Amino acid sequence: MRESFVFYRSFYESAKHLPLEVQCEVYNAIMEYGLNGNLPTELSTISNSIFILIKPQIDKNNKRYENGKNGGRPVISGDKQKPNHNQTITNIEPNDNVNDNVNDIKKESTNVDKKETSVSSPSTDYLKFNEWMQRKAPYCSNSKNFPSQITESELLKLKEKYSGQEIADIIEQIENRKDLRKRYTNLYRTVLNWAKKEYGK
Repeated sequence: MRESFVFYRSFYESAKHLPLEVQCEVYNAIMEYGLNGNLPTELSTISNSIFILIKPQIDKNNKRYENGKNGGRPVISGDKQKPNHNQTITNIEPNDNVNDNVNDIKKESTNVDKKETSVSSPSTDYLKFNEWMQRKAPYCSNSKNFPSQITESELLKLKEKYSGQEIADIIEQIENRKDLRKRYTNLYRTVLNWAKKEYGK
């Protein structure tokens, strides 16, 4: 249980045009997860779609908070001396926080049309996909079973390789294979791997 967490403008922007009862659902889910770590159990389709988009950011911030509480990032080598900033850095790990804060991107692009900067609102296509998931694949769409759900950008990547019907068929296969599905936690990677085996693309 925590006393606070970071609430970004993008969270607000993603829900502000929704009906008030849906906004309340989204905000309650964010607060419950951000402060207490409890995943929401009964959300409407739209609320769940918004929460799925926001959850990874809360997870990253909470991880940073825990690292800070424990003294910061672990020392990479046994040498605890201050690094020499004149040295050439050769071993750089990829940054998994590239899209960490949508607000930073918005600040840098002040001359861009406002419609282009509101990237936090999910597309109709993505909302329809999540609605379909909840109807046809309730196990797969539950974030308790698959903590890493398919994001909007991941759905676009899948659609570059596979048709909507092929993606739907793979998700339904995963949904129906109770003997296998408990092995997986990342739905996008699972769908991608199964689709490669099935369609060879």
